[in-house]
Amino acid sequence: MKHILPALGVAALAAASVAAQDISAPPSYGSITLDSGYLPDPHSVQIRAGGNVPVTVDGNGVCRGNIASAPDFNVYYTAGSFDLFFSAISQADTTIVVNDARGNWYCDDDGGEGALNPGVRIERPASGLYNVWVGTYSNAGSTPPATLFISEIGFGPRPSGSGSGLDYTLPANYGGQSLQTGFIPDPVNINIAAGGNIDVAEAGIDDMCWGYASAAPDYELTYEAGNTFDLYLSATSDSDTVIIVNGPDGRWACDDDGSAGLNPGLMFENPQSGVYDIWVGTYSSGAGTPPATLHISELGFGADGTTTDDYFEDYEGPGSSAELDVSLPANYGGQSLRTGFVPDPVNIQIAAGGDIDVSSTSIGDMCWGYTTAAPDYELTYSAGSTYDLYLSATSSSDTVIIVNAPDGSWWCNDDGAEGLNPGLTFDSPQSGVYDIWVGTYSSSAGTPAATLHISEIGYGGSPVPDVNLLDYTLNANYGSTSLSSGFIPDPYNVQIAAGGDINVRESGPDGCWGYTTAAPDFELTYEAGNAFDLFVSATSGTDTVLIVNAPDGSWWCNDDGAEGLNPGIEFTNPASGVYDIWVGTYSSSAGTPPATLHISELGFGDN
Repeated sequence: MKHILPALGVAALAAASVAAQDISAPPSYGSITLDSGYLPDPHSVQIRAGGNVPVTVDGNGVCRGNIASAPDFNVYYTAGSFDLFFSAISQADTTIVVNDARGNWYCDDDGGEGALNPGVRIERPASGLYNVWVGTYSNAGSTPPATLFISEIGFGPRPSGSGSGLDYTLPANYGGQSLQTGFIPDPVNINIAAGGNIDVAEAGIDDMCWGYASAAPDYELTYEAGNTFDLYLSATSDSDTVIIVNGPDGRWACDDDGSAGLNPGLMFENPQSGVYDIWVGTYSSGAGTPPATLHISELGFGADGTTTDDYFEDYEGPGSSAELDVSLPANYGGQSLRTGFVPDPVNIQIAAGGDIDVSSTSIGDMCWGYTTAAPDYELTYSAGSTYDLYLSATSSSDTVIIVNAPDGSWWCNDDGAEGLNPGLTFDSPQSGVYDIWVGTYSSSAGTPAATLHISEIGYGGSPVPDVNLLDYTLNANYGSTSLSSGFIPDPYNVQIAAGGDINVRESGPDGCWGYTTAAPDFELTYEAGNAFDLFVSATSGTDTVLIVNAPDGSWWCNDDGAEGLNPGIEFTNPASGVYDIWVGTYSSSAGTPPATLHISELGFGDN
């Protein structure tokens, strides 16, 4: 049913009286903490809409429908520069109610994605707690399946921030970096795959833009301009390519053959400081996604810069004796890892090599190869007492690895891993910052594609079998709840999708089996009493398994402990604390079938 609503289809109402909605009650489908800029966006939650409580908000008739008393979901949100969108999709006619961090109420019926789906947009959201209900427009008591979406981009499962098909709010396909005028080496070359399925001419960004690109930018450059140089962005490929740039002022710039031959190039005179989102597309839809190289320069177009000047030659060139500089921003970013991290290994796609001859630097008596001045990656590592740290790289070219450790010492290797691949092992590793370079052995190798591997298991990019990849530190797929002994209703039921791509027999707790995700499906915080046992079970049309990590850290597994092919685990004299729960499939071919998780003090199943 459609209604005419105020601007954006949202009614923001003073926190008057919604007596039937209990914002203090534990949410039925859990909660999550999100910081502005979170990924993936949107965050989605499978729920059951509706309830027996009519929506009541004084002073406005746009908040309507039937909901549960307790919120369906809570979001602890740290605001940034984005608006916040709440929406839902269902086969039924649904409504949405949100209580924001300021205590204001927002409601909607049909303002979301599709005909009868609701959506609420909160402009300039505050940081804090957001309570969310998804209701039904009619039929009090009915609880149809629905999916709640939380986004900073828009409504529904596939929101688009730019509205043009090219979306600069999406993470860049090949990452990004920050460069300051006068950067060395110049040019910076990034190996990518050009093209995509977006027809740029139909995207409405500019009459002079065309070609085929992905929705996400291929690369994001954060540039600090000076007063001396122009900025050149270009690409080279064996295919006919185009380049599209969204500049710091929000304007679009496009080119087809502005560089040599069929290669595109854009020159920004007196360039602005800020973010340049860059797409390299194909001229033809039939070109697919051919290999290409993006070039960022202050000298000219192409892989070498066609307008080199004396300033550059004074400071850099092939075989330069410049030093490796740990203070420079890493070419491919970095991250913080704590011992026991999952997944292991962490794999980072990079381009190896550079113009600096490492043998001619101050560390040249022990290191060699060709790298950039800046490290390729920066690892901030919190060590434990159990694992060693392995840093290695794989490539079709002969590569080297160089590491500056937390104590300032330098470590180098050529072929320490398999074949011509380098690898370093840090026994009893220190906590702190590891700056990592992946270079080429030969100056003629250019900047070949490579993968950096960070592991506590060994060298290379494949996990070692018999390592437990089930990680109870990850956010649960379907949220969490807190229950005290004697809870009502009993059982507490959660609609989920069972299964995943992890073979638990090979990469899970000893004695367990089936196929699950790395993250638990649900997290229960339980306050035990003296009267009841705790029953955890699942029902599905498919043969499922159940895996639980108990408060004491022990692992529990079951296949058919409940009725039929349904799993169930009974905890006698249960402990208080956190129970992380996985519902898997017995077979890898089962996919991710619908299932219901049951938590009870009475017995297995839905009683």
